[in-house]
Amino acid sequence: MFGAVLQGNDGIDAPSRDETMRLLLVDDDEVDRMAIIRALRQWHCPLAIVEAATADAALNTFATAPFDAVLLDYRLPDMDGLEVLRRMNSRRMGSTAILMLTGMDDDDLATQCIEAGAQDFLLKQEISPRRLMRAVTHARMRHRIENALIESHERLRELAEQDPLTGLANRYSFDQSLRAAIPRTRRYNLNLALLLLDLDNFKLINDSHGHDVGDQLLRIVAHRLMEVTRDGDILCRLGGDEFAVLAFQIGHDDSVHQLSERLLGAASRPVEVGGAVLPMSASIGIALCPDNTSDADELFKCADLAMYRAKRGGRNQAHYFSEDLHRQVMRRVQTERDLRTALSRGEFEVFYQPQVSAANGGPFGAEALIRWHHPERGLLAPGEFLDIAEDTGLIEPIGAWVLETACADIVSGRLGDLPRRVAVNLSAQQLRSPELLGKVRTLRDGLSACGGVLELEITESVLIADIVQSQAILGAIAELGVGIAIDDFGTGYSSLSYLKQLPIDTLKVDKSFLDQVPEGEKDKRLLRAMIQMARNMGFRVVVEGVETRQQADVCRDYGADAIQGYFFARPVSLPDLPGALRHIREI
Repeated sequence: MFGAVLQGNDGIDAPSRDETMRLLLVDDDEVDRMAIIRALRQWHCPLAIVEAATADAALNTFATAPFDAVLLDYRLPDMDGLEVLRRMNSRRMGSTAILMLTGMDDDDLATQCIEAGAQDFLLKQEISPRRLMRAVTHARMRHRIENALIESHERLRELAEQDPLTGLANRYSFDQSLRAAIPRTRRYNLNLALLLLDLDNFKLINDSHGHDVGDQLLRIVAHRLMEVTRDGDILCRLGGDEFAVLAFQIGHDDSVHQLSERLLGAASRPVEVGGAVLPMSASIGIALCPDNTSDADELFKCADLAMYRAKRGGRNQAHYFSEDLHRQVMRRVQTERDLRTALSRGEFEVFYQPQVSAANGGPFGAEALIRWHHPERGLLAPGEFLDIAEDTGLIEPIGAWVLETACADIVSGRLGDLPRRVAVNLSAQQLRSPELLGKVRTLRDGLSACGGVLELEITESVLIADIVQSQAILGAIAELGVGIAIDDFGTGYSSLSYLKQLPIDTLKVDKSFLDQVPEGEKDKRLLRAMIQMARNMGFRVVVEGVETRQQADVCRDYGADAIQGYFFARPVSLPDLPGALRHIREI
């Protein structure tokens, strides 16, 4: 857009000899115009000068063609020159520099013109060819620098407000929009919905396929979300795999639901990246303004809590914030706080649920299960706090304590005449811990003196999440002589090839397979097939969730090694274990 510039003998930056400079000269005095043109011609550079005697003619000409510079007289018959300057400045094209010409030596006027956007202010009585050309050339250079600064500022603003990966608004921009929108909802009695969307299991995709694939997936999902949001709504990427939508002027209740359904549909279609088809789903949390709150920070918290509820509810769904949800989350927050001190205060206890031999009905072993003696809420089962321990990282020290306590009970003989085969659950975080192998080795050495048998239970989903890592760590544990059991076997995975890759001793068939046994013939056939398959592969089989004599008989007839459930005994504390074992022998 800008022509080349050469430096003249007197040090002035002048246009190159082969460059034509386009000038618009605006002055109602023909004599003044001729004097200025003569001065410009003395510079011996190609010039294309267009003249205008009125403001109206000047503005029309300025709107139809580009100019390198405008020489604008301050006094015009139909409009004040300052107003002409402002209008030109509002629609200036490219590198057009504007210089004000006047016969009035007025510093205040000069300041007003510069502040209104002029690059220079020249007195007509002081104009000379050299001074005029210097002013024009320098004005163009200054305007070029101004434009560059403006473009740089705009670019910096884009970088500050735009997510570089997806091109969407970023968290900062979204936060600014949210804070500006809420006062408008109050002023104009409008409604506003904030929807937070989080992709389900994105970390697993990132870890298994690489960050490049993850980035491509995020760009595809961002494009899909843009296609289903309405004009006027604000879509942003908050970071990672989390997106947000700010929906304005929600007309009726169904409109939020319809928007959330479109977003779920867009985020839940499989994505093909690098030849791989990746299954997708998302969870959405919805908060409404002013129904839930009219504070920006609180609205965000409400939507975040609702999204968490959607995750906990099974994912691939949308959930609205409610006061009931808020109370549940506050209870969860308090539980987390209490968990941080429970271990040091000795509030945990290990209970044992006996396992019964399917063949003779006698005690076969036991599973160690944690209980929490909460100072205010009483005895809590694992389902009320272990998921919180997982989310906060507290599961590792808690799980280590259970393992150490169970081994200490075995060694000390506190389990009485219970066969010393004790299964202890292992969490995903424990399995990934670099300290696990050393701890198991130490505990194994202590158990060898009394012939105790320790078995570690890992859920099927934890094993499959990283089969390579599972194979390495479980192989090392198996070499120590410690048994390995798969808990919740049969839930959620169609491929059983991992059974050949892992050093497994025991399969614990999930209790869901007993729900319709013995009434359902299909369920009985499925249970029998699972037990027979496991036995044929050389695994010990334990069936969980036995609640009736009929279920126990079916498991025995189908070849299970051991059975476990409320029909025989609930998890009990050490003092109650002898009574539970007597009850089993009497059944």
